[in-house]
Amino acid sequence: MPAESNDAFVTVDLGDGVRRLTIAATGQFIRDRLNANDHEQAAAVAMQMADQYPDMLWPHLVAAQSLFLRQQTGPGLVYIDRALGIDPGNVPGLVIKARLSLQDGAARQALQLIDAAVGSQPADAFLQGVRAEMLVDMGDVDAARNGFLRALELDSRNVSSLLGLSHLPGDNVSDDLLRKVEFFLESGQLSSEDRIKAHFALAQAWDRKGEVARHFAHLDAGNALKNRAGAYDPRRAAEESDRIVRFFTAEYFECDKELRGNPANIIFIVGFPRCGSTLVEQILSSHPDVSSAGETYALRYALRAYRGSHRLAEDFPDWIAGLAPGALSEIADDYLRRVARFNIDSAMTDKALGNYRFVGMIHLLFPNAKVINVQRDPIDTCYSCYKNLFYIDSVPFTYSLENLASHYRNYRRVVRHWHEVLPGKIHTMSYEDLVGRQEAVTRDLLEYCGLAWNDACLAFHENARAVQTSSNSQVRQPLYDHSIRRWKKYEAYLAPLLDLPDD
Repeated sequence: MPAESNDAFVTVDLGDGVRRLTIAATGQFIRDRLNANDHEQAAAVAMQMADQYPDMLWPHLVAAQSLFLRQQTGPGLVYIDRALGIDPGNVPGLVIKARLSLQDGAARQALQLIDAAVGSQPADAFLQGVRAEMLVDMGDVDAARNGFLRALELDSRNVSSLLGLSHLPGDNVSDDLLRKVEFFLESGQLSSEDRIKAHFALAQAWDRKGEVARHFAHLDAGNALKNRAGAYDPRRAAEESDRIVRFFTAEYFECDKELRGNPANIIFIVGFPRCGSTLVEQILSSHPDVSSAGETYALRYALRAYRGSHRLAEDFPDWIAGLAPGALSEIADDYLRRVARFNIDSAMTDKALGNYRFVGMIHLLFPNAKVINVQRDPIDTCYSCYKNLFYIDSVPFTYSLENLASHYRNYRRVVRHWHEVLPGKIHTMSYEDLVGRQEAVTRDLLEYCGLAWNDACLAFHENARAVQTSSNSQVRQPLYDHSIRRWKKYEAYLAPLLDLPDD
C-alpha cells in the first residue's frame, strides 16, 4: 500500500453503519480481520476499498484471497483479474488466480498460472510447495511428491510442504528430515502456526513408520495448540441441535407451505468429516450425467444472506418461522446462482457435510433433491478427524477428542430426527458396506439418485476431476479395506471416543 496514500479516506460499511476511515486505518482493520480468520468481513471491506481505489493493488489481492477462502469464486476472479491488470507479473496475484481457477474447475489454466509464478522465482520454497499442493488436488501424486521434496530441499523449515508430503501414499519423510524438523520444534525456530503444522506432519510420518507412541505425542501436541487457538463451544453446538429437533417437527412439514419447491435436481452429500463422503462424491461425479460442486457452502451463505438482508435476529432455525411470501423462492434462487457454474448436467452434487443440519430446509427449497448421509465406524471417523489439520478453521470441533465425541453425538441425533420426521428423504449409506459390496451398494446409490447404471462409477479412481479435500489422494486409488477399524491399533489413546453410538 503506497505510504503517501495513507492519509486519504475510504468510505466503508462495517456492518454497523457507514464510516470514513483513512486508508491506513482501513488497511489495519482488514489485517485485524484476517488475523482473526474473519475472511467474510475482510473481503467485504477490501472490496469496498478496491472499488474506491481501482489502481491500488493490495486491496484487490486481499479481496480475491479472502473470497477464495470463502469459496466465492466468481467475485474472487473479478478482483484478481483487476489486480493482474494493475501488475500482470505480480507473483501473489498469479498464485491467487491459480487457486481460484482450480476452485472454478479450470485445472489446466491453474497449472499454467502456478507454473508462471514458479518460473519467475524457481528457488522459492513456498511457490514450489503451493504447486505441489495443487498437483495433489489434480491427482498427479508422483509429481506432487517431487514438488514437496524440492520445496524441502530449498527450505527444510517449509512445514506446509512437509505436511503435504506426509499425507501422500507411502513412507516419504526421511529420518534425517524428521530429526531436523523435531530440532526446529524443540529450539523454538517455528512460528505458532508452523508449530501446529509440524506436529501434524510428524505425527503422520511417525505413524507411517509404525511408531504409535510418537504418533500420538505429536497428535496430542498439535491438536492442543490448535484447539487453544480455536473458538468451538460445545454447549452452543448442542443448543443448535436442540433447536433443530424442536422446530422441525412432523407437524411442521404437514403444514401447507407457500413454495412447493424449486425443481432443481441437486444431490446433497452430508455426514461427519472423514466419513467417506469424498469417495461417494467421486463415484457419483464419475457418472456422465452428474457434475460436482465439491464442498460448496452455497446453502449456508444463501441462508445467511437472507437472514442478514431481512435483519432477522433469531438463531437458526427459529428465524424461519413466519417467513414472508416468496422467501423460500428467494433463498432457492440465491443458492442456484451461487452454484450456477457447476450445475451443468442433469444432476449436481453438493458435498458440504454440515448441511445435515439443513435437511429440513433442503426439503422445503428443493423437494426433488436427494440427500445422502454417509456413515462410517464412529471411532474410525473421529480418530481420522483428530489426525488431520483441516483447511482454515472450517471444523473447529476436531482438535479435541472430547469435542469430537460431543459433536458426533449431535450429528447422529439430528440425522435420526430427519429419518423420523421426513421418512425416505435421506439415503444413509455405510462406508464399510461400500468397501465390502462395492457394486451392489453403488447400484443402490444410483437407483436412489434416479440415475441409470454406468460402469464408470466402479472405476471412480480414474476420474480426473480436481479434488480439494483431505481425501484427495485416497480417491485416486481403487477401494481398499485397511482403514476399516483402524482405530483398534490406537485404542489405548482414544478413551473419549470408545462409547460413541454405532447404530
